[in-house]
Amino acid sequence: MTKNEAIAKLAELAAVWYGNSKQHAVFAAYNKFNGYNKLAEKFAEEASEEFAEANEAINRLIELGCQPTDLATAIKTVEFDLSADPKEQLELDLKYGTDDSAIQELSLLSQAFADDYITQELIQKWIKGEKEHIDWNRQHRQLIEKVGYDNYLLEML
Repeated sequence: MTKNEAIAKLAELAAVWYGNSKQHAVFAAYNKFNGYNKLAEKFAEEASEEFAEANEAINRLIELGCQPTDLATAIKTVEFDLSADPKEQLELDLKYGTDDSAIQELSLLSQAFADDYITQELIQKWIKGEKEHIDWNRQHRQLIEKVGYDNYLLEML
């Protein structure tokens, strides 16, 4: 991946993170309204983190020399599916790259910035965050399988 391709990919990721932050915000609000406070808190935290990652990406792109007119892709919002069902929310959360492929993609991006320690460090932080989120999501899907969906929802109150 060339440096220009890596910069373009970073802009695409910002758009994904903006969209994902909106998805998580909707899931948080809906779960809070329905009394699933533990789930709502986690989705709200994820919404905030995704929004912050998008902003970090835009700031880094500007530091790398991008002009505001170069950031059209970065400020777009990739649309994410929504659901009222918490189990489907967990599944949708992994639908658009929030799985091991996201970590692989970020690792490749990190390699493209091998000569840029600041960007690499930022990407490594994002990789750690993705890994933690993937683990959390898997744990919750496994919990549903072990205790049943109704018991899981009771636990999320």
